[in-house]
Amino acid sequence: MKRIFIASLLTLLAPTIYANSLGKQLKECSEITTNTDRLSCYDKLSLSLEKLAEQDFGQELKQIAEAPESIEAKIADIQDGAHDKKIVTLENGQIWKQNDTGRIFWQAGDLVIVERAMFGSFFMKPTQGGKKMRVRRLK
Repeated sequence: MKRIFIASLLTLLAPTIYANSLGKQLKECSEITTNTDRLSCYDKLSLSLEKLAEQDFGQELKQIAEAPESIEAKIADIQDGAHDKKIVTLENGQIWKQNDTGRIFWQAGDLVIVERAMFGSFFMKPTQGGKKMRVRRLK
């Protein structure tokens, strides 16, 4: 029963674990070769997880790790998608799809900024300024 609790707690708190360095402790425990020492390490870690779960009670959906407010990247490719919406591939491998109906005149090689907006949405705009478009990430 205790193993099931720990496994489910690890699954639920995965983002929080790495934000609070418990992920590092978990990796360190897994590298211990002696069975009794490794088990002791995991037991200590499970107590830390239980305390962390109590501290985060009611905030399970709150993301602990800080994500950047924006990124800057170069456009690798722009394609026309359905309904005249653009699909923008950035050099970092991210693929973004236009969510609004505005027209843009960007091309491969242009530098853009992707920034957070309200309610989990994103905007993309040229670094030199100009019109921005609402986007959502495909990949």
